[in-house]
Amino acid sequence: MTRIARLFFIIAFMSSAGSCSITSEKEADAKAMGRQLTDAYYSCVRTSFASQRPTMVDRNMAIDQAFMVCKTEELKLQAFEKSPSVSAHRDTLREELLRR
Repeated sequence: MTRIARLFFIIAFMSSAGSCSITSEKEADAKAMGRQLTDAYYSCVRTSFASQRPTMVDRNMAIDQAFMVCKTEELKLQAFEKSPSVSAHRDTLREELLRR
């Protein structure tokens, strides 16, 4: 009887360990996807802003235009983060672009 109990315990332990590794893999994949979407959004805004630099009249207007150009990347990031707003990302980018 003890052999059967030990075998059952080993099987239960192995199955729970397997499900934990699957969960951690999914979390790692989600983090990587989030980083890629964030990087794509930041890159789009920076590139759009830099392309306007030679003809820029008003820095704030150029920043707003860069955000408009990158609206699709913003929407993808917003959908992934499941948040109604990506204002934290916008604020970070706005501060960075104003310092340039």
